Amino acid sequence: MSRFLLAFNGTRGDIQPAVVIGAELARRGHEVVVGAPPNLCEFVASAGLDARPFGYDTHAHMNSEVVRTKLRTGGPRQRWAAFTEIRDLGWARAVSDMAGLSTGADAILTGFVTEQIATPFAESAGAECLSVHHAPIRPNSTVSPVPAGLSGLPPVLNRASWWATDTAMWTLTRGRQNTLRHELGLSGTVARVPGDRLEIQAYDPALCPELVAEWARARPFVGFLGLSGEQRRRIGADTDDSALLDWIEQGSAPVYFGFGSMPVPDPVGVVGAIVAAGERLGVRALISTGWADLPPVESADVRVVGAVDHETILPRCRAAVHHGGAGTTAAALRAGIPSLVCWVGSDQPYWGAQCARHGVGASMRLKGLTTESLVAELTTVLAPECARRAEVLARQLITPEEAVARCADLVEERTDAHLRSRARR
Repeated sequence: MSRFLLAFNGTRGDIQPAVVIGAELARRGHEVVVGAPPNLCEFVASAGLDARPFGYDTHAHMNSEVVRTKLRTGGPRQRWAAFTEIRDLGWARAVSDMAGLSTGADAILTGFVTEQIATPFAESAGAECLSVHHAPIRPNSTVSPVPAGLSGLPPVLNRASWWATDTAMWTLTRGRQNTLRHELGLSGTVARVPGDRLEIQAYDPALCPELVAEWARARPFVGFLGLSGEQRRRIGADTDDSALLDWIEQGSAPVYFGFGSMPVPDPVGVVGAIVAAGERLGVRALISTGWADLPPVESADVRVVGAVDHETILPRCRAAVHHGGAGTTAAALRAGIPSLVCWVGSDQPYWGAQCARHGVGASMRLKGLTTESLVAELTTVLAPECARRAEVLARQLITPEEAVARCADLVEERTDAHLRSRARR
């Protein structure tokens, strides 16, 4: 049996795949340690895994001034300063944490935001390094590196934009990466592009057949990684909220609204737009506050709640309006309901574009949301044809059980090959 370190940082959507993979590897008899943000260690531990702090508190970060204000307002100079602050946030803390976590690991699994730290530590420890990606973040011919701003580019321009983006990021970070390599006693400098590392695509191939054809076996697709029923019970995600279920059953199927861990600009205005749009369209609204401080609403047709179990609630809803995180998008797709993605950034515009492309939803920016824009987009999303396509697509998706089995098989095969190679040296 092998010792696996799963080192991930980010919001719950970034950490949940690690919980799913880690639990499956532990079930197969391996030793598993999960490095996660301090604010999500309890979530990891509740799934029965050995949770250790790794990096900064992401809840505090998402509600910080740099994210809520500096990154989204002001001129180019202020936004660049905010981007630099975010880029450097927690680097020293994560490096220090990784030094203790990586000892004795046979393989380190990580995500995109922590690859720069995990890769040299794995090399130093003689461990295999594997990545799990929940959206396409490597050069390709069909997806732009700036999905919110560029679309429909010819393949040659897509690849050129990836080259420019990768080169810019390498230029910005190579200094600290090379310093870390030197501190770990490693020779050479960091390459502009990653080497021969298994990069598992933890999203469904049915949504991006062009990428599947282009990447073939180099970046295998396993499907969206979701919590099993047993895992949801262990973490308390499927607690029976009889009052909420009764409210849902007492009227027409509501539209779900939830923006996960994203900072919501103008919470009062957003909730006001939701209530007004619901009244205009004649639909009830179920609002999940997530990490945002959303105000209460006094209306029989609107219910404001905390976190909900997507697997239990979304199939009872007519549609989902959400931020477009990979996990929430997957939950809505598997529930067979349309999505209106109100994105904030990162990979979210990509998932919004995919929902629109497959005819199972629409996409818009959360910032600037108004009653009029919400009504206009929901009119498309609530159309019967959109609902029908969502039901059809749901039946084509890889199940959570098959997805995690595929992922764990790939991890075991790659790690076993690495250990055999290491033994021969």
